[in-house]
Amino acid sequence: MKDNDPHAPYTAHSAENSYFCGKIEAYLHYKGIEHKTISISQGSLDKIYRQTGTRKVPAIETADKQWLIDTTPMMQWFDKKYPQGQVLPDDPALAFIALLIEDYADEWLWRPGLWWRWFPKLTRRHIARNITSKIYKNWLAIPTSWLLSWRQTTDFLTDDGVTKDNADAVRDMLYQEFELLEEVFKQQPYMLGSHPSAADLGYFGPFFRHFGNDPAPAEEMRQRARNTYEWLARLWNESTERLGPDVTWVWPEGEHWKPLWHRISNDYLPYLHQNAIAFRDGKVRFDHIGASFQFNNTKTTHYRVGCRRTLQDEFAKLSMQDQQRVCQLVDPENNLEILSRDGVITPPVEDQQLPIPRGDKFKLPLKYRLIGQPRN
Repeated sequence: MKDNDPHAPYTAHSAENSYFCGKIEAYLHYKGIEHKTISISQGSLDKIYRQTGTRKVPAIETADKQWLIDTTPMMQWFDKKYPQGQVLPDDPALAFIALLIEDYADEWLWRPGLWWRWFPKLTRRHIARNITSKIYKNWLAIPTSWLLSWRQTTDFLTDDGVTKDNADAVRDMLYQEFELLEEVFKQQPYMLGSHPSAADLGYFGPFFRHFGNDPAPAEEMRQRARNTYEWLARLWNESTERLGPDVTWVWPEGEHWKPLWHRISNDYLPYLHQNAIAFRDGKVRFDHIGASFQFNNTKTTHYRVGCRRTLQDEFAKLSMQDQQRVCQLVDPENNLEILSRDGVITPPVEDQQLPIPRGDKFKLPLKYRLIGQPRN
């Protein structure tokens, strides 16, 4: 706890089933940042929208009534105020690798995270009812649970390029990640060494609340990936006080890492590029073609235009030597050419400066109250 933090203590508006809420809750506990967590309700979601323009969690309210949104900039903001246990290594090249892995895990593992939650019938019904019962304390919980199930499977899966032909491959993305993580956690407690990094927290989002807690994938993990299952519990309970300040970072090289670099350089970064081109050209949909997947008529996602721009900016900050180190590790054949192809494409909304000042700046549309906020 930092005694002179004028923004503390913090209130984390959260949902117990949320991908990104689990990520930021683990981070706050690890850093020892004074906060309380409150579950979302209809009223709190409306309040968050009026203050921030997004009706989504996690959202963190400061003691002086300002707001923090979006887990990656949240963590970077907190790291400046609470430097012990920073989640970006001091080595600039390794810090970029941590950010790259975090972004990949946040965004590319979204589809398998959603597949394992919303395609298996038992999990789908359980999660939908659990979520809506937290928001609606009356009879609306039952019909809205069916509406939520329909929206999630439609908007984020079947309407986003997941078909009968590729659904099994999306499902099996989880098993590919097991292969990497099991080897890593046999050798060290965290992805890049002795302490948690942004890479761990990026993976923690889908792996904790979706893969590690939802009934169907959790059983797969218990049976197939015991080291990974142990890592989840370890990170959920970790603290900077327990680990101490002496950090050993490890450069992520070796045969077991190569499939991840292939997925990032041949699937994920091409997806970010094709999404940005579609946005630039005013297309609401595009056909993504990668080395492993083809997602036809997938939705252009504005947020991921910003993800690509952030990676471009962070890579540009590296020295020539550090850029070469990153390229040699991640994409030795093409030197990450895909990251710079077609130049910088500016996202529709520049990143907000944190914290966001207090004030009812946004009027909540009625349709957002009824069916939730759309992706863009």
